[in-house]
Amino acid sequence: MKHENNLLNNFFYPKSVAIVGASADPKKSGNALVKNYLDYGFKGEIYPINPKADEILGLKAYSSIRTVLRDIDLVVFAVPAKVVVKVIEDCASKNVKAVVVHSFGFAESGPEGKGYQDRLVAVARESNIKVVGPNCQGVMCVDSKLPWSRRSTFPEQAGHVSVISQSGGGGGSFVNLADVRGIKFSKIVTIGNECDASVMDFIQYFGDDPQTRTLFLFLEGFRDGERILDVVRPASVNMPIIAYKTGRTAVGAKAAASHTGSFAGSIEVYDGVFKQTGIIRAESLDDGLDYLVAFENLWFGDKQIQGYRVGIVSGPGGPGVAAADAMVESGLSVPPIAEASKQRLKEAIPGATAANPMDMGDFSLVGKLKEEGPYSSMSRIMSEDQNIDILVVIGPGEFNPEGFRDELYNIKRFCEKPLIVIWPSAGGNVETCKKELREADFALFDTQERGARALGAVKRYDSLRSRIKREVEGA
Repeated sequence: MKHENNLLNNFFYPKSVAIVGASADPKKSGNALVKNYLDYGFKGEIYPINPKADEILGLKAYSSIRTVLRDIDLVVFAVPAKVVVKVIEDCASKNVKAVVVHSFGFAESGPEGKGYQDRLVAVARESNIKVVGPNCQGVMCVDSKLPWSRRSTFPEQAGHVSVISQSGGGGGSFVNLADVRGIKFSKIVTIGNECDASVMDFIQYFGDDPQTRTLFLFLEGFRDGERILDVVRPASVNMPIIAYKTGRTAVGAKAAASHTGSFAGSIEVYDGVFKQTGIIRAESLDDGLDYLVAFENLWFGDKQIQGYRVGIVSGPGGPGVAAADAMVESGLSVPPIAEASKQRLKEAIPGATAANPMDMGDFSLVGKLKEEGPYSSMSRIMSEDQNIDILVVIGPGEFNPEGFRDELYNIKRFCEKPLIVIWPSAGGNVETCKKELREADFALFDTQERGARALGAVKRYDSLRSRIKREVEGA
C-alpha cells in the first residue's frame, strides 16, 4: 500500500529505475549500484546508463536517459557533480518525477559546488522533479526491494519502522545495528544535503504512510523550521518519532555544517522543539535502538499498555534491586504487590521474596526446572496482581540459559500484560538464546538501565501524545 498521487511514492515504489554512471567494471561504485538492484530483487525495470557499454551485468545499457524509450520513474546518479547538472535536463525531457543524487561535490564542498547544486535545484523545480541528496546513500524500500546504493547488506523482512537520516554512513550503520536487535524496517531515506526533498517532507509522508508506525530520525538539524509545528505535531500523534540528534556541541555543530551543510543549532533549542512536537530524543544510538525495541514490541505489542506500574521478577536478589532503582529513576512506579499475591508465592516457592521486586530466594532452583519452573510461577503471580501493569523478568546470568529461554516462551503464552526481559549477562549460550528471543519478538534488553530508559521513553511519548492530540484536535 502507498499514498495515492504523492510524488514521494516514486522514491519507494518506482516501476522503473535508470542508473546514470552504471559501470561494467566491478571495481567501480556504478557496478555495485546495479548489482545491488539485481541482488536485492528489485521488482521493476532497471536501465543502466553508460555511453561506453552495451551491456552491464546482463542488462542492456543505454547511452543516455533520452535513448530509453519507456517511461522512467526514478533516476539514480553516481557521476560527478558537473555531469549531474548536464543530465538533469534529460530527466526533465523524459518527464522523470524523482531523482536520487549520490554524488558529492555540491554545496558541502564550497562555492563551485554550491553553483552546481543551485542549478540542479532550479531545473528540478521547473520540471516538477523531486530530488533526494546530493551527497547521500540513497533510498531503500524493503517491500519493493529497492536498495540504497552504497551499502552491501539489506533488511530482508519488511516491518514498520522507517528512517530519515541526514548521514548516509551513520544511518546505514544504525540500520545494521537495529537489524541485529530484531527491528524490521519499511523505508529508509538518507537525505544528504537536502537540496530539495526535506526532512519535513518525509516526516509528513511517513505520518500518513500505512506501512510506517514508528519513525527514527538521524538528525543534524531541521532546515525548514517554520513547518515544524504544522508537520511534526500531527505526525507524532499518528506514530512515535525518535530522534538521535548530532551536532549537540559547538564542535559537532561545526562538523555538521561541513558534512552536509546543516545548521545544527543549540541542543537546548531542539529539546524545546521536541517537547512541543512530541519527538522523543535518544541520548545515544544505544538508547535509540532500545527505544525502537520498546515501541515495536510494547507500544505496538499484542498486550496493550494500561499503565506504568512495574512488577519485577528475578532469580537472584541483587539484579532485581538494580532494576527497581532504574525503573524509578526513569519515571516508572514499582508498587508493593497485593497480600493475596504474597500468600500465593509463599505456597508456590516458600523461600522466595514475597515483594516487588520478587526473587526466588534459593537460586539453585534455576537448575531444577519442572513442568512450570520458578520464573514461570513467580511471573504468573506477579502478572495477575491487580497492582501491576507491566511485567519485567530479569535473567539468571549464564547458568542454564536454555531453561530460562524456555520459561520465557511459557510466560509469554500465559501473561496477559506487556512483558519486558532484561538479561544482564553474556557468555556460554546466553547470546544464542538472546538471538532466539529477539527473533521471537521479545522486548529484550542487556541491562536494567537500558530497559528502564526504554520503558520510560514509551511513558514520555504516551504523555506527550495525549497532550498534543488534545491541542491538535482543539485547534
